[in-house]
Amino acid sequence: MCSAAAAKQVTGSSVARTTTSRDGNASSNSSSSSSAASILVVGSVNVDIIVQVHRLPGPGETTSAASPSAAVAVGGKGANQAVAAARLARASPGGPRARFVCKFGNDSYAAMLQQELSAAGVDVSGCGKVPGLPSGHGLVMLEPDGTASSVVLGGANTAWREGEPMSHLMGGVGVVLLQREIPEHVNMAVAAAAAAAGVPVIQDVGGEDRPIPAALLPLLSYLVPNEPELQRLTGMATATEQQVIAAASSLVKKGARNVLVTLAERGSLLVSSDGSVATQEALPVPGGVVVDATAAGDAFRAGFAVGLVEGLPLQACLQLAAAAGAVSVSRMGAVPSLPTRAEAEASIALAGSKQQQQQQQHPAESTQAVEYARFKDGQGSPDMTGAAEEQDRRTSEPRNSAVDGRCSVGSGSSSNGGGNSRPAVPATCPYKFASRLNSMQVRRDLAGPGHGSDDVLGWIERQGRVQGLSLVDLNYPQHQEGLTREQILQALSAARLQAGAVCMRFPAEFRLGAFTNPEPGLRQRAVELAVAGCAWAARLGAPELIVWSPYDGYDYNFQAQLAQGPRQLLWRCLPAVPTPPGMRVSLEFKPTDASSRFAIVPNTGAALLLAQQVDRPNFGLTLDVGHLLMAGENPAQSVAMVVAAGKLFGMQLNDAHVRLGAEDGLAFSAANPLAALELVRWMQRSNYSGHVYFDTFPLNENPVREAEYNVRRFKALWAKAGRLAAAGIDAFAATHDAMGVMEALEADVNSLSSRH
Repeated sequence: MCSAAAAKQVTGSSVARTTTSRDGNASSNSSSSSSAASILVVGSVNVDIIVQVHRLPGPGETTSAASPSAAVAVGGKGANQAVAAARLARASPGGPRARFVCKFGNDSYAAMLQQELSAAGVDVSGCGKVPGLPSGHGLVMLEPDGTASSVVLGGANTAWREGEPMSHLMGGVGVVLLQREIPEHVNMAVAAAAAAAGVPVIQDVGGEDRPIPAALLPLLSYLVPNEPELQRLTGMATATEQQVIAAASSLVKKGARNVLVTLAERGSLLVSSDGSVATQEALPVPGGVVVDATAAGDAFRAGFAVGLVEGLPLQACLQLAAAAGAVSVSRMGAVPSLPTRAEAEASIALAGSKQQQQQQQHPAESTQAVEYARFKDGQGSPDMTGAAEEQDRRTSEPRNSAVDGRCSVGSGSSSNGGGNSRPAVPATCPYKFASRLNSMQVRRDLAGPGHGSDDVLGWIERQGRVQGLSLVDLNYPQHQEGLTREQILQALSAARLQAGAVCMRFPAEFRLGAFTNPEPGLRQRAVELAVAGCAWAARLGAPELIVWSPYDGYDYNFQAQLAQGPRQLLWRCLPAVPTPPGMRVSLEFKPTDASSRFAIVPNTGAALLLAQQVDRPNFGLTLDVGHLLMAGENPAQSVAMVVAAGKLFGMQLNDAHVRLGAEDGLAFSAANPLAALELVRWMQRSNYSGHVYFDTFPLNENPVREAEYNVRRFKALWAKAGRLAAAGIDAFAATHDAMGVMEALEADVNSLSSRH
């Protein structure tokens, strides 16, 4: 889902569209009106049997439904998109109409399906009936957060005769919508007929996990996968925007003309064959709660098709698609959730009104956001180095990007050890900073009057005084107990902060393990607690849940099942944690803790193996520098490993002497400055896209000053890493030239000294 208000071109020239040419490319010349052309949907129709569940059952497990009865509704990706197109098309005599071609079964459901489709305004005159098979069925398990998991029984949808002529369907058609719940030969035949008639084709990748035939790609105007589908099609990582662009571009190289990727709450991204990339952010969900995401993707694709056939500009097409998807997830069911044009336009208007209000309330923030967007577009480098570091400040002025984690460097180029050109170190790093909230409890004697009470809301207020922070990572359930969502959001707003992530903190009842507890009931309770943590994160607007359990380990030899048991429990339990759309879950490992001296996941290699076993695109790792040092690892090497696997979701920075296995939680780079410098350099090289969290434990220090120091120190190391990259420090790795590295560091120090 995406919003036009935040639409931007990332690379290439701006895309504008007033009409849509038959091959799906942009055209600024309006030749003949396409407003009367129809939208042809060829695809599946199902009877959806919807069962509400508390959670998905694990392997070999039987669970009870959350509701005593199931709901029955029209479904199937083809039917969903046909109804969505009919409802979203402008209701005027010359407006486009939705035509649907499908196969009904021989059961009692067929009449109901046909009647419901016709009542929705869909032309079903081109549909057929299969005498020997029942209608298709969709068995949908709906979780409390709106996540829908489905199994499709093809039924009559599988009974398309190979070689059926399709060219007669193209008369008066402005765009064709295809999915993958019908045989591939049907899509091939329809796409070929459309290409011969000059009709653009939108191919939804959803429906079946199978490769896209190479012969089909050149026939398509738009290939539209979601993020997991893109990952499956390409085998490439998709955790960051750069990775999504690279994966989509690989499909373009194989023959796809335009690849439109839907990224749930991360928005959508369109990669075109001319090299241009357009992105848009997600529109807010009406009411703020995701109820059922079953048909959100179908609504999005239909909205995009309607926009194309009506000749809307490209960004307006994406905006309409975004609104359709956003409204859809706010309601139960597939077809019942699909919005009308009026509802979609109301959603667009509301989003625009909210953005305008935010710009009026936070003008400096808006200006910096525009500058950063211009920088990403390659239109120059914003000045984000200005604000002075100010101790214990109180100001009514809104934060700006100068203190929201934008770091400047003096260099614009770098190279790697092999002599091949490497992308230039960005003039600004797009990181926002957060710091440990519990640290605001210490040295209350330095807080002063009016600096907040000694509780969660007061700690947020005190952290709002830290120059350079823009995010807060909250613990669950620790920081939620006794407080409402509104109280926390109000405190964050007053401190000019936002929720960056929610970190799980399991209570002492899990002392024998959370996900690895020998008691099935407590393992289930751990899953339920993580589910609640996800829901709380979503309600606060945080995009990530970080899972750390000090109890998942052991103290004595022979105490734990070392071969398979605990790890098997971990990777079975973690996928059972349902997540709201767009929510990422990451594991933070710690090799040893007072609660369990040997962790089940003791190092980066074991954590990567676990991530591989969980095998979910929204599951990754959060790396804590102190934990890496305790594991005897070089933090930069750990980052390089996790980045290579596409699983780096979070970075927690601190430092430690690691005496007697202690974590220390010192200020960043205080004990290991060179390791910290190499870590920052690898963050530059990896295009890490998350925020930076300082997980430090000041005991005797002013926590406000300590947090401000961490921000300044990171910025200084970012600048130094940029200078060293420009000087060629990466090249020494190819020859293992340690003295070359030392001399480069020495030269950088001498260069700075000579300037003063």
